[in-house]
Amino acid sequence: MSKRAKRVGGVSAFYVLLALMIRFGGDGVGWGPALLAALVATPLGLWMIWLRRRLMEQACEWGRRKGQPWPEERRR
Repeated sequence: MSKRAKRVGGVSAFYVLLALMIRFGGDGVGWGPALLAALVATPLGLWMIWLRRRLMEQACEWGRRKGQPWPEERRR
C-alpha cells in the first residue's frame, strides 16, 4: 500500500469517525448537518495533530523534551 493511499484512508477514517460522533453524540443532529460539520472539523483536527507533532519535534531539538511521551500517552 502506497503512502498516499494510507494517508487518504486515514483522513477518510477520521472524517467518518467525526461524522458518527457528531451524529450520535446527542442533540438529535441529522445526517446532513453532521456530515457538513465533520467536513469542517476534519481539516482542523488534522492541523491540530500536525501542529502537536511539529511542536514536539522542535522541543526535542531545543532540548526541552527528551523524547518522553506526553502525560496522557504514558502507560501506568
